Amino acid sequence: MLVRIAVCLALLGGAMAPLMVAAPAYAVTMDDVRTAIAEKRPFDAFQDLKELADAGNPEAQYELGGFYHWGRVGAADFTKARMWYERAAKQGNVDAMLGLAVIYGHGQGVPQDKAASFRWLVLASTQQLAPEDAARIAAARDDLATHLTAQQIEAALAEARSFSPKPE
Repeated sequence: MLVRIAVCLALLGGAMAPLMVAAPAYAVTMDDVRTAIAEKRPFDAFQDLKELADAGNPEAQYELGGFYHWGRVGAADFTKARMWYERAAKQGNVDAMLGLAVIYGHGQGVPQDKAASFRWLVLASTQQLAPEDAARIAAARDDLATHLTAQQIEAALAEARSFSPKPE
């Protein structure tokens, strides 16, 4: 009798197997993030950004850094903002470079470091930019240069010359 029950359960389990297969995972995109933001669902946008950022998407990393920087779903966390901005900036994301310039320039979560801020502005200014953006970044960079030594300026320029974006 126990053998019959075991056989029936095994057959029933086999018949149910196709129903128990998980559906394919839904692939999150930046369009989903933009939709969530437009619909005023910041937590959903945050969750989607986290998934995309963890996967190495530089735009998502920058946006996630902004969520942490400006406290869009909780208290501001400059350490996490800086980490995500750095990951995106190393991949060539200009907005992330500017975010780092702000963090270092204002000493948000780090000691104020005008040389680091200048370095990120120099790197941002070497990227492909719209003329009005290039002019604004150049003006901020040049203003900041007046507070630095010649050695600090040369070090930032040398780093910009050797910078090469690297995808994760």
